[in-house]
Amino acid sequence: MKALRLVFLFSLLLLVTSCNFLTSSNSSEKVEAEKETVDKLSEPSDQALFQEGTYKWEKDGVILGAVDLTDPLDDSFTFMLQAYDGINVGEISGTAIVEGDTATFTHPENGECKASFGWQEDRMTIDTSEGCQSVAGNNVSFTGIYTLIPIGKQTTSEDSASETSEWREALYIDPKFEQGNLSISNVTAESFQFSFDVSSGDHVGELSGTAQITGNEATFQDKDQPDCTGTFTSTDGVISFEEDSCLYYHGAAVDFNGSYTMTDQPPLASSTKREANSCEASPFHSDLLKFAKQGHLKDPSIFLGLTEEKLKEEKPSMKFEETLYEGIPGFYDETYAYLMANEEVFNLRYDALSEGAAIPYEDMLCQFGEPDEVVLNDMDSEYLHVYYAGDNKLSFVSDKEGGDIKAVELESMEDKLKANPIQD
Repeated sequence: MKALRLVFLFSLLLLVTSCNFLTSSNSSEKVEAEKETVDKLSEPSDQALFQEGTYKWEKDGVILGAVDLTDPLDDSFTFMLQAYDGINVGEISGTAIVEGDTATFTHPENGECKASFGWQEDRMTIDTSEGCQSVAGNNVSFTGIYTLIPIGKQTTSEDSASETSEWREALYIDPKFEQGNLSISNVTAESFQFSFDVSSGDHVGELSGTAQITGNEATFQDKDQPDCTGTFTSTDGVISFEEDSCLYYHGAAVDFNGSYTMTDQPPLASSTKREANSCEASPFHSDLLKFAKQGHLKDPSIFLGLTEEKLKEEKPSMKFEETLYEGIPGFYDETYAYLMANEEVFNLRYDALSEGAAIPYEDMLCQFGEPDEVVLNDMDSEYLHVYYAGDNKLSFVSDKEGGDIKAVELESMEDKLKANPIQD
């Protein structure tokens, strides 16, 4: 559970990447004023004063930091403290010495970094010196009031939701996947944040966003891909999800549909999943990825079968050549080439080099898995790494087998040239 809490601790900081940084007005002086509302005098207890758990520092609905407290004793406890300034994450950790109703910490390698801890029921006041900012890196401040987060339960403000709400912050698992994770966090009466991480074989899927709650149902629409929507239904600790048009976010043989059962684990940190093999972290060209995923996984008719008249209408700046490639007519510009047969597009080539350098072969594998076959095009001395998609195929092009990708082609597997032979 300690390791799980540490994962959750870091996830709290990453959930606020779009939030504004609390400015230097959160100084030690302001926190001292806030401390007046926290009665440090606690009732005697048989257990240690400072309680084990994960705590968040929140201001106006924005999470600014978190602390994980472990191994509490009468005279000490260990902690891991993190805070976020809008861009950077700072971190310090160590053992605090308890004296009465407070605890203190001095960094062993920098005596100018000092921290004091105060306690009242489910809250801690933490005040750190300026010396801790340089120790933690990025000049991040940790001074604030931290509130306990119940693990595996919904954490909301008093007026946001009741204990009878269907939605709970937790990690949910669907065993039908090789890996089937759904993380629910930041639950309020109106919404919650979610993150899917699923995989089956070489096919993976990742999707995150905010769902709007209506009773035991919640709905989602992706901002970047508006066609991607979904419905969550919560029943007795099981969340069912049904997606619509979210192929942009997962492989051909996997989706997010399923029934995910609540565990006693906190939500996972989405940024720490599969760090060593993160497709999203790869320098994959955005236009190439969009082209490849739409053509291979979504709807090849977006490109193939487009009439010459429609193509001219949508791309009036493209040039036409009667013998663009080996006697085949087509339209082209610096990035795309459309080959025509019977006045319809049957082959489309995208030049990845128009965006920059070639894409590493490993990034293609990360996005799409192993190709169905590798073919040498003797005519152009190019290798085609082929993925079949129904009646069409998607081919990544390189100068050598397993080499960096310089272009990608989408083409019909039907022989479109029989009725329109190559010109002499």
